[in-house]
Amino acid sequence: MLTQFYQKIWTEAYGQNDNNILSFLDANPLAKVIDIGCGDGQKSIKFKDKIGCKEIWGLDGVTERLKVAKKRGVDHTIKSNLETSWPIENSTFDVVISNQVIEHISDIDLFIGEIKRILKPGGYAVISTENLSSWHNIFALILGYQDFSHTIIKKKHISNPMSLHYNKKTATWSKKGNSGVDDSAYPHIKILTYYSLIKSFETYNFRFVKGTGAGYYPLWSWLSNGMSKIDPYHSHFITIKTTNL
Repeated sequence: MLTQFYQKIWTEAYGQNDNNILSFLDANPLAKVIDIGCGDGQKSIKFKDKIGCKEIWGLDGVTERLKVAKKRGVDHTIKSNLETSWPIENSTFDVVISNQVIEHISDIDLFIGEIKRILKPGGYAVISTENLSSWHNIFALILGYQDFSHTIIKKKHISNPMSLHYNKKTATWSKKGNSGVDDSAYPHIKILTYYSLIKSFETYNFRFVKGTGAGYYPLWSWLSNGMSKIDPYHSHFITIKTTNL
């Protein structure tokens, strides 16, 4: 029963987070847009439709995902390890979007630096990730568990047995994306708070425009949506819009 309830509020929060990202995208048919960590391209197409741009680029490190993204309508795909410099020229894009990616990156300085490098001056980035200081992460730590958002090791799940993606029989991760790629191979390495996400980009001479949250546990529906807007510092998902100066 508790697992079903958590699944319900997680699904609501995840959907609201997608809506938050879309709400931060400005209509601009002339914009050149890239989705960093595009995966199978399902969300990339929604970004393209919201902005109204003619084409969208997608960058990812997994060939299988990029093939699916291409079939879905992502116009240009680039394969690259996100932990290295990307094969993209300086000041190429007007908009950079990255959803649920930065938490998988070990070198966040490089990641933010690459976003800045490929963005045109005055262009903006929309970044979304999980929040280390969400109430459910804080609660897990109080109980003596690891926070929900981090992955400690991939072979055996030891961090938090209350996680939705925890397989009780094998004590391992059990999660696959729409492209059929096992997402457990890409653990959460570094989880930021809302405050540290903003400040990290400001350190690289970005100007914070606005931010919001999604998922305010254990609340659900309109209560969760409302509180995550009022207090994104403790919501599950966080999204910021930031301009390249």
